[in-house]
Amino acid sequence: MTLMKSILLGSAAGIVAVAGAQAADLPTKKAAPVEFVKVCNVGGMAGFIIPGSDTCLKIGGYITGQIEAGNLDTGYLWTSPAAQGKTLATYGSSTAAPTGPHTGASLGYTTRFNLDLDARQMTSYGVLRGYLSLNIENSNGFDGTGTATYADQAYLQWAGITAGKAPSFFSFFGGGEGWANLISPDQQGFNEPDVFAYTATFGGGFSATIAAASAGPNSPDGGAGTNQNIGNYVAGTNTTNYGMTAPDVVANVRVDQGWGSAQLSGVAHNVHVMNYLGVDPENIWGWGVLGGVKFNLPTLGAGDSIAAQVEWTKNAFWYSGIPDAMWGENGAVNGNGLAMSAGDAYYAAANAFGAAHWASPTVWSGSMTFEHRFSPAFALDPEAAFASLSWSGSNGQLSSTANSWLIGAVGHWDPVPLLDFALEVLYQNTHQSTPGLYSAAANGGLGFPSTASGVAGRFYITRNF
Repeated sequence: MTLMKSILLGSAAGIVAVAGAQAADLPTKKAAPVEFVKVCNVGGMAGFIIPGSDTCLKIGGYITGQIEAGNLDTGYLWTSPAAQGKTLATYGSSTAAPTGPHTGASLGYTTRFNLDLDARQMTSYGVLRGYLSLNIENSNGFDGTGTATYADQAYLQWAGITAGKAPSFFSFFGGGEGWANLISPDQQGFNEPDVFAYTATFGGGFSATIAAASAGPNSPDGGAGTNQNIGNYVAGTNTTNYGMTAPDVVANVRVDQGWGSAQLSGVAHNVHVMNYLGVDPENIWGWGVLGGVKFNLPTLGAGDSIAAQVEWTKNAFWYSGIPDAMWGENGAVNGNGLAMSAGDAYYAAANAFGAAHWASPTVWSGSMTFEHRFSPAFALDPEAAFASLSWSGSNGQLSSTANSWLIGAVGHWDPVPLLDFALEVLYQNTHQSTPGLYSAAANGGLGFPSTASGVAGRFYITRNF
């Protein structure tokens, strides 16, 4: 026992001696302290401090997988610009004998990854903010646009200034409650413009904004209005344009309080166009106004609300909300029927005096949304919209009147936080008057297809973070 104790004590002494010698060889300078991530809150946003700076960053986004479908019926289009109002062909056909349905897809899939980066820091003039919403998506079949990566929004804000690709200051509640849009000027969750804007706040939730915004569709993934040249909405007409020659001037006054919100906005839109032969130019200004109100309804349920808006436009077709509805087909739902004549202006050739004559569109539109939560896990969002388009001076080449209405609903089930199962169903119906130049005899006995309608549904699962 004494021998074993001596051996153990001798071994321990040796280990201590070796450790002491090794320690003598190590540098005596203290290690740098580890920099931990710091939580921050700037302008009501919680995030973390970017190491080495005073910028607060929040990372968010979502991943969604979707399946969508819609009915297909016979679709029509005018055979050429010169045949506007006269001769029809079927969808996807080059013949003048409109027979049979089109062969588009009635089923499709969409997958999207969205990444949101929100960077803020406090300055002597308020919060300096930089925001990016990046989409990476793939879609095919029904409502499919292929694979795309694009910045949905990218802007900075400071001291009342907003610059970059940002939600429109003309729009009120955007496209509505679902993935597909109502007849409502969106440009908030999709197709946002590039803007330079200044917002003045007056206290009590009141504010006013003036902005210079890009005109026309701004979506890089194609989206609604893919036939449009930048500057003016000219899809499906015999009109082309000079491109963007002036910004859209947008202004609004707004109030946001506990009871809800209200907004009155207006836009001036330059229309600089010529006919498809490149002659007889037109350079005028179009106009649009919007009024909207939203009421919070906490007595019905936490998060319940109802909102309504109405718009009027003249020579500013995009701001009517018609191009944003459903799949951006101007009333020809899923390719069914005939699209409404869509444009900021239309060249109707020479009048009785031999002078160039341009037709003008006027649109009245309105929409309403409602959200009711039956419980924290279940919600139902019904919505409805209506639009009335009138063309004056088209010399019988366009439908002088066209009406479209849309109804639908979105149901949500959120079994756990940040996970949403949603089912969306929409129905749209469009009716147009017969153009004065249309002849059934010239179209193989076909009466003018004055009505277009379609129903579409979408099921999607979304994981937010």
